[in-house]
Amino acid sequence: MKKTLLPLLSLLTAACNLQKIETYSITDFGAVPETICTQAIQAAIDKASGAGGGQVLVPEGVFLSATLYLKDNVDLHLAQGAVLQGVDDPDAYSPYIPEHDLTRYDSGNGTANSNCVNDRQWMKAFLIGAGVENASITGPGTIDGVHVFDERGEENMRGPHTIIVAEAKGFRMEDVHISRAANYAFLGYALEAPLFQNVRITEGWDGIHIRGCRDGVIRGCKFQTGDDSIAGGYWDNMLIEDCDINSSCNGIRMIMPSDGLEVRGCQLHGPGVYPHRTSGEARRNNMLFGVELEPGAWGKAEGTARNIYLHDLRMWGLSSPVGCSVREGSVAEDLTMENISATELTGALTPVVCWNDLGFQKIIVRNCSYKR
Repeated sequence: MKKTLLPLLSLLTAACNLQKIETYSITDFGAVPETICTQAIQAAIDKASGAGGGQVLVPEGVFLSATLYLKDNVDLHLAQGAVLQGVDDPDAYSPYIPEHDLTRYDSGNGTANSNCVNDRQWMKAFLIGAGVENASITGPGTIDGVHVFDERGEENMRGPHTIIVAEAKGFRMEDVHISRAANYAFLGYALEAPLFQNVRITEGWDGIHIRGCRDGVIRGCKFQTGDDSIAGGYWDNMLIEDCDINSSCNGIRMIMPSDGLEVRGCQLHGPGVYPHRTSGEARRNNMLFGVELEPGAWGKAEGTARNIYLHDLRMWGLSSPVGCSVREGSVAEDLTMENISATELTGALTPVVCWNDLGFQKIIVRNCSYKR
């Protein structure tokens, strides 16, 4: 009997220890609603980090802040009715400065799509997670980027990204709402096993944009974005499932080669609830493609796109379901499309619209339908 109980007691003790997560309310560190609380919020994060981890609570109310830094094993939790709101001053934000060479992920050098990690203006963000492990941001509250305008930014208008997480392991974002991103809502570089679950993103530009990722999951998220909802590339085993995607540009846009992209159980639909924010556009809201596969479109991106599987998708109110272009330096091997229903299309009624002579070497289409 003792031999049976001891392992059970050990498991129960371990479970209890796991539940003993310290909570640090930002108000205990001096945060006051409707005021700029950068130092108080950062002090709470640092305290939790110094204790080995914990939860930093943003309670109900509107709390203003400039750049904050996420830390290992710390969960930034926004309670119901909590709003973490950016300040309307682009000079109040700091850039993410890479510790290692991430220039592989640069794109569009010398063009309007020039997004380079050594550009301090481009790399500014509201929240920064640099090299963190097991950091998280959870809801159900809101992070509000207030569409900060910066004439020195991209397109002479974009401000800081809402969140940048880079060279990180096990990052998690769950239930939280991100609104009015001044550039991308989330920008990631070189991530390992990130999880985005039940996240809601409204307005702004790109929703979740990741450049370099292994074993990523985007699940059950809702997008209503003013630019591409999900974008990036150099993904190694990326799963996008059960998402509701509405965009005034593209639903999912792969701009760099990826190996192992599966998109399943999603609905992708237009027109966009919020207009396209790019300054060169006439504030259009028509959705272009449900999925756009264009490795190298924003600049040379060497590598091979393979094992791309799109299945059990429902699309409506957009131009065409899938677009494809493969640029010099990139190779595309295989694409499988299965059980895709697309209606209310305004463009070509074909499985894939190719923009150049290059394309996937092998395309398999099974049980797909396309209608006006």
